[in-house]
Amino acid sequence: MSHIHRIQWFDQQIRNACYPNSNILAEQFEISRRQAQRDIEYMAESLRAPLRYVASQRGYMYEDNSFVLPHLYITDEEQRVLKYLAYRYSHYDYENGQTIRRVGGLLERFTDQPQQPGEFMLPVFEVDARRLQVIGLLEQAIQTRRVVHILCRKQPDHPRELYLCPLKLSHRLEEDYVVAAVEGNSRTELFNLTEIQQLKLTDRYFAADEEFSVAPPGQNKQLKPFTARIRLSGTPADSSWGGYTIRSTDGDVYEIEFYDTDAFLGQLFSSEWTGILSPKWLKEKVRIRCQKLMNLLNEQESRSDH
Repeated sequence: MSHIHRIQWFDQQIRNACYPNSNILAEQFEISRRQAQRDIEYMAESLRAPLRYVASQRGYMYEDNSFVLPHLYITDEEQRVLKYLAYRYSHYDYENGQTIRRVGGLLERFTDQPQQPGEFMLPVFEVDARRLQVIGLLEQAIQTRRVVHILCRKQPDHPRELYLCPLKLSHRLEEDYVVAAVEGNSRTELFNLTEIQQLKLTDRYFAADEEFSVAPPGQNKQLKPFTARIRLSGTPADSSWGGYTIRSTDGDVYEIEFYDTDAFLGQLFSSEWTGILSPKWLKEKVRIRCQKLMNLLNEQESRSDH
């Protein structure tokens, strides 16, 4: 449940003369008492709610019943942008760093109030839509402890396909990183988000301990890759195709190695090529996926005609 819903619920409890407090709020939404108290402080300090604690009732009331909450609704896209800016501001470590990091904390808790002019200017960060999506997926994976599949290029000629157990996001020297362990390996590494070309959540989970022993037997990074023979419409600029290792075999025909079939299907649907020569099962998967899409489009057109 979001911060917005908790505030709206707390406001309604006050209006119903229920005298809510941090304990009641914490129990209602299964959050910590400390987080509940921060919500109440946010109402008082940022939303200017005229809260007064009534000791005899052990809860809060409004000193002015004419108070109404400001408009709290924002779209999902706006929430993603705010979350990204909160992340960047929270890791800012330059001029006015302490004040700006507090701004990051406020954004993280959510506010749609306009920034008040002060004695300093907030730094401007470019909002990269692709980076925003990667960070969003990683935050989801970290929270739910999901294994992610990535295509990573630390070196131009050596793209890697990995399964990672992401632990936390990090920002240093103007670069964003994820601290993660390769599935089946207890050693953690820093992965630069700019080097992650593709990222997908898997249906596997890892344990919340230091072992990270989550790779099922025969399904870790030692798997033998599949090899597809694809006829491309042009000559690749280097030895990879969208992050996948390729080898030229005969003119415009290339052998391409991959581990995750669904991720590779995504590459096929987003890139230009003129033929899939092998394997047959891959051609069949592409055909079935295309047929399903065509059926959906035909059904949609049929419904619109009626």
